[in-house]
Amino acid sequence: RRKPPPAQPLKRRDEVGAGAALPREPVMLVPLEHVLLLAQILIGIRLIFSLRAWVSRLEQEVITRHGEGASKPGSRQWVNGTHNAVVAGADTESISVGDESARNDLNDLDMAGHPGPAHEWRTRPVMLRIASGVNEGQQVEFNHPDSVFDIETELFAGKMYFRLRGCANEPKEYFFGKQRRLSAVVQGRFKRPLVMGECYTGYEFLKPFQNVPAPFLIRAGMHFIRTLAPTLIEDILGEHPYFLNPLCQTIQVMHVAEPGTEPPITEVLVENNTRLGGIFSERKIDRVKRKNYFAHASNGAKHTFDPDLVYTMEFYEDKFDPAYFDLMLIGLRLNLYRFLGCQPLQIMGKHGRTPHAGEYLFNVEMWHESLIGPWTPQRNASFVCL
Repeated sequence: RRKPPPAQPLKRRDEVGAGAALPREPVMLVPLEHVLLLAQILIGIRLIFSLRAWVSRLEQEVITRHGEGASKPGSRQWVNGTHNAVVAGADTESISVGDESARNDLNDLDMAGHPGPAHEWRTRPVMLRIASGVNEGQQVEFNHPDSVFDIETELFAGKMYFRLRGCANEPKEYFFGKQRRLSAVVQGRFKRPLVMGECYTGYEFLKPFQNVPAPFLIRAGMHFIRTLAPTLIEDILGEHPYFLNPLCQTIQVMHVAEPGTEPPITEVLVENNTRLGGIFSERKIDRVKRKNYFAHASNGAKHTFDPDLVYTMEFYEDKFDPAYFDLMLIGLRLNLYRFLGCQPLQIMGKHGRTPHAGEYLFNVEMWHESLIGPWTPQRNASFVCL
């Protein structure tokens, strides 16, 4: 076989002659993945600036409505210079003339009833209230180990325990080193077998949201949220908004045990899903893989909640600050009272994926003083809220 000729070195123009063409140098192509990544970054930057501009306009409208000298609703401060300090709520016994719309919204409430003035709440500025079942309407407490309370509905019986960062009696040892700001633990037994894929959790609202941003901002925001929760079922702009996700895919930590061997509800929970059956009994599956597994409806249909077992389920959240009722996304803090229109959030589980229908497994409302009237504790300049 003949050997290929050796590569010839490139010649200068003066060596090849004035009329000769120089050899072409290889062209470096930018990988498509890099182009797409750059496009996503640019879209994200535009989204951030658009959100900031929209929030600024909303702030100006609020200042104009309440007068230049009035404090901004929802303003707050770091008490004792730390976020872990107890939030001091402002007096909300009366609603000013400028908040006539808030009074009308409160009169229209049709969930577990009017939350009452904040000075009558058992806890402030956050109040938890059972919204379904035997103890419907009962206010409950949080953080302290003695605040565990009983729950019972037609489908489930057990107890719940809440931890709220930044509120009274905060369990600092639990939150130390963690980004999460809310933890809700549910423990109990189902009263009859239920297919896991038919159980959902999320939020359901009776009235449309207020002060919603431009539709393109909502689409961009939901695109971001779906990367975190790809199985989300939602309707933001409807008359009765909702967000629903499969229960077993949303639970952060799950422990299934025989009665009498369940873990204490106030201690740090460790995943133990062997008794879910199927592939869970064949090999060890961590919580992340369990969440990914139940993200597929076909997998949820293979498993059933067993009334003979005790289920301990922990939900926790790092993008919602309950002490200030803020949603924290891409570097922004958004006061939720501006959008919910005097409606509480829910910590709930239900049987059925149809919004505003089905039977609740458990359902607890979370109210905040900012939802029912002016909430204007002073804040220092080091804390910025949009």
